[in-house]
Amino acid sequence: MKTVCDFCKTEYTLDKIPNTPLKCVVCGHVWTPRVPFRQNATMKLIAAIYALIAACVFSLVVVLNISSKSTNNKPLITKIDEKNIHLVEDEDGNKRIFVSGDITNTTDDIYGLPNVVIIAYDEKDNVLSRQAFTPPATLLEAKTTVTFNHMLSVNPANVKRLSVELKESK
Repeated sequence: MKTVCDFCKTEYTLDKIPNTPLKCVVCGHVWTPRVPFRQNATMKLIAAIYALIAACVFSLVVVLNISSKSTNNKPLITKIDEKNIHLVEDEDGNKRIFVSGDITNTTDDIYGLPNVVIIAYDEKDNVLSRQAFTPPATLLEAKTTVTFNHMLSVNPANVKRLSVELKESK
């Protein structure tokens, strides 16, 4: 064990920890040497095990968080209910299709809403028109739904089916 005189800084090497105070042979100062802190091998092992467990738990949380987000590729769901499709007559006497639907945020995060696209199909499933419009909200809070309304300009006599999707921004 190494110790140093507190007064003149003379260094001494001792075989064991003394039970009594020491006297410096250079300056005569008497001091009690400090017992060095010994790091216990068992404590080092326990600390290493706790660090390993913490790293494993952290890795597991990160992997689960990433996998839960990747399984929810479509956080926003759109739908049109057939009860919300009506024929209306505009001020010129032309019949138009009025569509109402919902956009639902299924996550715990806030999402920005992209444009909504309503697609009209004929009896052979050919696309008659794609009409994009801005939804009534720009952001959708977690676990909430917003309703949209839109008037289609396509001739209703040719339309056999409608679908709705969100226009992904590129």
